[in-house]
Amino acid sequence: MAGRPPDEPNHENPGGSQALPAWLVGLVERHPHLRRFPHPFVAHFPLTFMLAATFFSLLYLLTGVESFDTTAFHCLGGGVLTTPAAIATGVFTQRLNYPQPDPTLTLEKRLAFLLWAVASGAFVWRWLDPEVLRKLHGPDFFYLLLVLAVTLLVTVISYFGGMLTFPLEPESNSGEAAVSGRSPLPGMETRPTTISE
Repeated sequence: MAGRPPDEPNHENPGGSQALPAWLVGLVERHPHLRRFPHPFVAHFPLTFMLAATFFSLLYLLTGVESFDTTAFHCLGGGVLTTPAAIATGVFTQRLNYPQPDPTLTLEKRLAFLLWAVASGAFVWRWLDPEVLRKLHGPDFFYLLLVLAVTLLVTVISYFGGMLTFPLEPESNSGEAAVSGRSPLPGMETRPTTISE
């Protein structure tokens, strides 16, 4: 929840010791919408794919219709393929808009890498053993837990991402949303900032 107004330039990296590459500064100056646009657009693809993978896995378990299992596998693969792009655009957006690493951003980034690892592991497991969801006993039950964990991770990551975009603090009378510096996690305070509309 720490940050600066999207129209206020930040040419420093998160540590503040080096300037952003000149090509990046020039690109953002020519196309200011890139300060915020790429990540929200790209991030919704892995979120949707991962949630769909869990949904279709559970639907397969309830109905026994094999095409639901295949769809779950394809959705998991889509999530694995699109998550790195979401992470990359998130880092890009963070470097441009949040000069100091916020604990929430750091946690969100770590959870995104964990999500990618868990989803990749489940995808490879299902690829190597197409019957894993059909057997569902012994160690194969762990596959279902991985697929369920994907939904939990996506939900937590989405919550923190939403808190950056839509803070819970009410708008003030002057028409500005005051960001109080409170992190969604207790005990992780950030510096206060005001975001102009």
